[in-house]
Amino acid sequence: MAHVPVKFDAMIVDPDLDTRMRLKQCTAAVHQFGKVAQAGALRDAVSKLTSDATDVCFISYRFDQSEVTKFISDGKASKGGQDTAYVLVLKSADQSSSTVATNVLAGFDGFLFEPYSVDQLLELTSLADKVRKERGTQREEVAMKFLLSDIINQVDQIAFLKASGIDMGLSIRKLKELCSVLRNLEPTSRETYLRVAIDTFENAPIPKKIFQRKIYGGASSRLKKRQEQAILEEIAKDPGEKHK
Repeated sequence: MAHVPVKFDAMIVDPDLDTRMRLKQCTAAVHQFGKVAQAGALRDAVSKLTSDATDVCFISYRFDQSEVTKFISDGKASKGGQDTAYVLVLKSADQSSSTVATNVLAGFDGFLFEPYSVDQLLELTSLADKVRKERGTQREEVAMKFLLSDIINQVDQIAFLKASGIDMGLSIRKLKELCSVLRNLEPTSRETYLRVAIDTFENAPIPKKIFQRKIYGGASSRLKKRQEQAILEEIAKDPGEKHK
């Protein structure tokens, strides 16, 4: 099967039509670029990011700094812009370290200095690929931390029920359901899971108070049954409660 080259869709955001067109013509010389959209205002660009996935977003230095910072924040929170590499297009005279540092803090992933070359644009496709993978991994880690929190809570629950002599069938089934997604993880995702799991289990807080409770140990089976029922009802009432 022939290898299909990856195409990176881009968007150029610049209030100046001439510079927008000049950059678009330059991207046309780089076959790694696919569709290249244009926007003359930041609000129009945000609208595009809410509906269309964009790999690289070129933003002109002509916009106000505070407006650009908000645009990047809104873009990274949008469906189409969450994996976008945000690149600031600057004049060659603006290559000072302070300018670069300020804009990195504003959320930019890379810089393109005028007059730009095809080689520089080609480098930005590599940046886009790197950003997409890194952000995808970050989201995956967050999802795994939530899942592991539920798994740890379920393990605490099973250990408590077993030690208390209470039937734990439902809790074990729930644990199996939570872990079922782990069976089909890709190799890279499995590595991420193992790393996150080791850290999460090592730093897991003590079990919730309900799992530290002493079970009635007297002779009355009726009192024991009543306490077991109360505990099971309390667990069922808030199964999604996280560790305190």
